[in-house]
Amino acid sequence: MTGADDELEELRKQTDVGTRAEAESAGDGTDRLEDAIVTLLGEVERGDISKTLSVRDEQLTALIRGLEETGSLDDVGTSLKEELGRDDDEAMTDRSELLRLAVRLGIQEAAPEVVETARDANARHASEQF
Repeated sequence: MTGADDELEELRKQTDVGTRAEAESAGDGTDRLEDAIVTLLGEVERGDISKTLSVRDEQLTALIRGLEETGSLDDVGTSLKEELGRDDDEAMTDRSELLRLAVRLGIQEAAPEVVETARDANARHASEQF
């Protein structure tokens, strides 16, 4: 390879997005996610970005509102807390908490390495604030 070819190859490597699996197997996917989370935690705390997420889903909306109307939200919230190994304080489960718990459990079940990375990022962010 010529010097130009080497430079082109290096540039390709730097700009090639690839797949998440490829990035993680290269060892930098987790680091990039952790760095992004640490940065975003700071932005959320400063109010630069909203801490609110939105979801549009007719079936999910009907399910959650149905749980509210039938008084079942607390029961499902308790089950989610148990699955996540969290203490079930006496406070009532509201819609927002139920959705937070459900998303966390879903990610934990589907991609536990992502949850571990998020924990590391939260710990790193907290230590950097000290």
